[in-house]
Amino acid sequence: MAANLSSGNNQRYEAPGLNIFKGLRPDIVAIQEFNYSSVSGQGINTTAAIREMIDNTFGTNFYYFRETGFNIPNGIISRWPLIASGSWTSDVGDRGYAWARIDVPGTNDLYVVSVHLKASSGSASQRASEATVLKANIQANFPTNAWLIIAGDMNLYSDSEAAITTLKTIASDQPVPVDQGGGTNTNAGRSSRYDRVLISFSLTNNLLPVTVGSQVFSNGLVFDSRVYSPLTDVSPVISTDSGATGMQHMGVVKDFSIAISVTNVVVVPPTLLSMSAANVLRWTGASNLTYSVQTKTNLLTTNWLTLGTVSSATTNFFYTNVNLGIGQRFYRISYP
Repeated sequence: MAANLSSGNNQRYEAPGLNIFKGLRPDIVAIQEFNYSSVSGQGINTTAAIREMIDNTFGTNFYYFRETGFNIPNGIISRWPLIASGSWTSDVGDRGYAWARIDVPGTNDLYVVSVHLKASSGSASQRASEATVLKANIQANFPTNAWLIIAGDMNLYSDSEAAITTLKTIASDQPVPVDQGGGTNTNAGRSSRYDRVLISFSLTNNLLPVTVGSQVFSNGLVFDSRVYSPLTDVSPVISTDSGATGMQHMGVVKDFSIAISVTNVVVVPPTLLSMSAANVLRWTGASNLTYSVQTKTNLLTTNWLTLGTVSSATTNFFYTNVNLGIGQRFYRISYP
């Protein structure tokens, strides 16, 4: 998720932006304007204050990196450990380029850069210079063909700007995320596509549709609480959050699949609950596993006949037996 969701008069994270994080539950965030005033007396931007923000918004198991020494620092928040992190110098004095190497599941690490390019329509040449510096840092410090995400507030006024042209030589800007109404623009006034999630070409085959509650966004999501429905999908978000006083931009989300090999699975044996008069077997098991329903007429024989298989996204399973035959039968549920 790319997120410049600070609000209010001090470019800090307040309830509206934090609500959006809580509602969307992102695994990794490239965050801009990473400032926070503690609600429990821990101060402003202290280590304790930032930890409070992370714990209350994402969870105590989340990791983060935040630039220091800047008025509007960038940062990265992650469900998975940060192997390394830091900040590259930008030629814009109030922020840098925050980066992290993340130990995501599987064999590959993920490299993320959180960026906030110079604003205003007259700063296109400045943004072009920033993008050139950023590309050079990525190529000098990250492995060739690394899984890479460049995300954040790029303040672009058009797709023909030199800044985005430069960045697209090392990462893809496709597909273009949309809100529920099909809108792609992400600034506060919804007139420009400032915020983006660019991904390395080595990662493009891992893209997935973004699913939020009952909604599916094939190209990714631009989240605007004034447009999204139903808001029950993203509790505790309220409709006015994206339009809060001083709210910077909309959040942008893309999802990816990562293949992993699990070698130490422990599966709890299924518990057979009942077999109804309608010949429906019910049991509890582990979600997203496939169980076999087997039968035989004599427990002294060794061979079980498989009647069918059942899988479920929940822990509750059932199977309707239409092949009763005549006489006594025994049943078992097995995995694998």
